[in-house]
Amino acid sequence: MKRFNRRAVILGSSAFAATTVCGASPVAVAEETPPGTWTPLADMPFPVQEIYPAPFWKASAPALKPKPFNILVNAGGLTADGQYNVTDVVTYYDPRDDRWRYGAPLPDARHHLALVNNNGYLYGVGGFARNAGGGWQMRANCWRTGAIDQPWTLMRPMPHPQAETVCASLNGFIHVAGGRAPSGSANRNWSDHIDTDEHWVYDAAANRWFSAAPLPTARNSAAGAVVNNALYVIGGRTVSDGNSAVVEVYDPLSDRWEQGRPMPKAQGGLAAAVSRGKIYVFGGEFFAPGGGGVFAESWEYDPGADQWRAVAPMPRKRHGLGAVAIDNIIYVLGGAARAGGNDTSAALDRFEI
Repeated sequence: MKRFNRRAVILGSSAFAATTVCGASPVAVAEETPPGTWTPLADMPFPVQEIYPAPFWKASAPALKPKPFNILVNAGGLTADGQYNVTDVVTYYDPRDDRWRYGAPLPDARHHLALVNNNGYLYGVGGFARNAGGGWQMRANCWRTGAIDQPWTLMRPMPHPQAETVCASLNGFIHVAGGRAPSGSANRNWSDHIDTDEHWVYDAAANRWFSAAPLPTARNSAAGAVVNNALYVIGGRTVSDGNSAVVEVYDPLSDRWEQGRPMPKAQGGLAAAVSRGKIYVFGGEFFAPGGGGVFAESWEYDPGADQWRAVAPMPRKRHGLGAVAIDNIIYVLGGAARAGGNDTSAALDRFEI
């Protein structure tokens, strides 16, 4: 298969069925409308893409009694001002009044920074920095904060840089699986990175990282979700072969991966969130000679049945977006409307089913 360079791309009718009843002429039967409803909400403070937002809570400090998630947080990303400007800005959305506000900024600007909740703290892991040395300098940082308005603390970094990964909290540990890693010492631009199968686990109590069973299919820009104490890595893409429909499931008790049913369509640069025990997957992009495109497709995956079905497509197609669930309502935010990074979006939409 011909290889398409994503960064080069950056720079440069309803189906129906016919039935015959008692010899009558064929009758067009409309395809069933996919379930789910979309509602537009208040736009983000500024357009931003390549984000990995997370749920958190609006409170002054963590407490022994768990707090319910009541806000969604975004940190960093690529903004629309300038040529792929990288930001350190932290914003959060409160569904109770449909408003965005600002939190304490990151220690340094990042794009593709993975946010994850773990043991009462919000962590920011990996990502890319940009300066005069290049715009895709992969980092191994691990930061955390206990409150949205408090400064971030520097924790032990990953053993080496890794980004565009799946990052999730599982049984009190942070798992970082797959993504991209530097292919050598350069680590400046997109072309300096390769897909990785490495799987790292962070023990917050000991402030240390250790390795776990590698991801069976090395790939980047996948979506991740945790259901019933298992980690699902969904879709994504590879450097050489484009988008992937692969689904792989990790069991932390046995330290083993198993195959799930592949996605109905291969999508990379997508987002996922969990509601009522099911995984919902949104958007993404693809590349082809002369350009590419962005997906509006949305899917529901039932882990118990290992089955996929289509749900209502996004009203605004996007890739490099985020998806966050709060009280079983899914919020889909940011991203870009064209493959490669153009038409960066500030949109926030609510999805319910």
